[in-house]
Amino acid sequence: MKTFFRIFDDQLHGFQTDEIGFSINDPSYMPDEVLERQRFMVMRTCHGLGDWVLLSAIPRLLKEKYPNCKVYVPSKKLLTKIFGDMLNTWGYGTFDASTISEIVFKNNPHVDDIVDEFNDEIFHDHYKIFDIDNDEISLAEQMLRFWQFTDDEIISSDFTPDFYPTDSEKVFLKQFVSHHKLNYNYSYISVSSTFEDTAEPDVLLDKIKEKDSDDMKWLYYGEVSLDDSMLNFLDAVEVKNLNLNIRQQQMLKVNAKYNFGNETGMNLWTPKYSDTYVLGNKYYGPVHGGKNEGKIRKRPFKTGNFIDGVTYL
Repeated sequence: MKTFFRIFDDQLHGFQTDEIGFSINDPSYMPDEVLERQRFMVMRTCHGLGDWVLLSAIPRLLKEKYPNCKVYVPSKKLLTKIFGDMLNTWGYGTFDASTISEIVFKNNPHVDDIVDEFNDEIFHDHYKIFDIDNDEISLAEQMLRFWQFTDDEIISSDFTPDFYPTDSEKVFLKQFVSHHKLNYNYSYISVSSTFEDTAEPDVLLDKIKEKDSDDMKWLYYGEVSLDDSMLNFLDAVEVKNLNLNIRQQQMLKVNAKYNFGNETGMNLWTPKYSDTYVLGNKYYGPVHGGKNEGKIRKRPFKTGNFIDGVTYL
């Protein structure tokens, strides 16, 4: 059994169910009276960076379908009120998971407000229409099918994640590129601490070597230092040592010629702007694997996380 969450009056309620969401063979849809109000909250029940990046196109797509609608995202205060200690599951190091929606949707012109309360039912990522036989359907598409997007609207929609830089982030990029003499001809590698243990790194290494050139500059972010990693053949700037925030790092990534890495939220945020190559985790890692750590995954890593435009290796 799985836990299906409902959120109403800014309170979380869990119910046991066989499946989260609704099958495309027996779909349910957002009630007409909710659609008629055209007052939408974009919400997830998981709070890693990638979890929210997957939804970043939804405000734009809602405005395209309903030009007069209001689109809201939850503030740190509202996420904390709804999810409480559950947020600690996604926090790590200095990262505060309650800030995730404000990070992802900062400066987004399609978001009307970041709000501390909503006081209505919130239709979040559990309200989706899935196809069990097709894992190449983005979560945003599954959710907007529930929100009564037609087949034609789905086909014409761009679900690729959005990133909207601020003026200060544009200044940061210009200064960084100049200081490190990148000449806007650089590529970015971002790998998690479990990269060499849970993936098949040779596949990614071969792709990096294929795209390398004499004039290509490299940026590297990894929990393991460059010298101690399998990528120590590269002459790269180690971004982890520069104390950049998430959006500054992402500003560098979306302006890179190529992005390479394994399953991380930051690597799913780039394909609209940069050629992106992602290596899926073949094995369960220590964070989410639990008793299955080290075992081969039964389901493709793309299930629920697919992003059109990413080249999956």
